[in-house]
Amino acid sequence: MELQNDFLSEGGKLYPLLTSVLQENNVNKNLNRLIMDARAQGMLIVHTPIQFSPDYREMGHSPYGIMKVVKDAGALIRGTWGAEIAPFIDRQESDLVIDGKSSIDAFAGTNLDFVLRAHGITTVALAGQLTNICIESAMRSAYDKGYRVFGITDASATIDLEQYRFSVQNNWSMFSLPATHRKFLDQAAVPRCGSHSQEAVPASCCA
Repeated sequence: MELQNDFLSEGGKLYPLLTSVLQENNVNKNLNRLIMDARAQGMLIVHTPIQFSPDYREMGHSPYGIMKVVKDAGALIRGTWGAEIAPFIDRQESDLVIDGKSSIDAFAGTNLDFVLRAHGITTVALAGQLTNICIESAMRSAYDKGYRVFGITDASATIDLEQYRFSVQNNWSMFSLPATHRKFLDQAAVPRCGSHSQEAVPASCCA
């Protein structure tokens, strides 16, 4: 989720806010390891970038909270470098990109749920930004919609380490199965009992 320059790349308008968590957890490298290995296991990679009009009309007249932070920073404007998925993120033509996300929850106002169900997806692994905001919000929605949800702990970042740790340690376990990218991939590769298949369930990695 939201693997965009303004979050992940030096020079990004929100990058300075995430730097401590990005570096502590080696997030950018872990994101690519997750994406590449998940794709190699046959999982569907789904990108959900967040973007806004130049005047931030999607936020209404008086945004507050995290939306105000984004607007005040002049970040994530559609068509700009900052809103593009970072060039070092591994992307392939087989990956899907969900358009129209301009709110916290990736399911709200988009066709994400339809796309996942159309592909027979029953399990989702969530990674990206922001740990305690967009990731946690999508996590709650996916949980409510009946998906089996994994939160990838070492491939997610937010504004500081304190907020990251509080969300992962106190909230994620209520709505997901928190796991490192390696633990998730190893678990996903375990064959079903009595089966030689390497795919335990139809799975999607949402980044």
